[in-house]
Amino acid sequence: MKKKLLKIGIILFGIGLLSAFGVYMYVFHKPHRNVEAEKPAFIINASDLFNEYSTNEEGGKTKFQNKVLQVTGSIAEVTIGEDEATIVLVDATSGISCAMDSLVAVQMKDKIKTLKVGENITLKGKCDGFDAIMGVVLTKCYFIDN
Repeated sequence: MKKKLLKIGIILFGIGLLSAFGVYMYVFHKPHRNVEAEKPAFIINASDLFNEYSTNEEGGKTKFQNKVLQVTGSIAEVTIGEDEATIVLVDATSGISCAMDSLVAVQMKDKIKTLKVGENITLKGKCDGFDAIMGVVLTKCYFIDN
């Protein structure tokens, strides 16, 4: 009887170990989302996007969160770091904050430096939601040439 329980325990332990390994492989080795190649779920003006979130945050979250958006708007602020860049559209205090991944920021640094406040641009990025301080947050942003 004890040998039978020991065998069952070993088998269950093995199944658990294989399951844990499978979850690990799925979570940590799945392909990264390619926002640049992905077709945007919505093409929207930056002011309209901000208004949708500010008037109904839950509705905006349901409609836009974790989706790729193509947003056109007026530049309010450009921040360039060593290996990062953020472009704010509409208004510096209540707008669309578009963060670029480090690789894109480094590759596009010369273009980012030429951007001017008030200039209209189009960006594509993944919507991460609404933040009371930063406004609507887009990450993994790329320039869309008009």
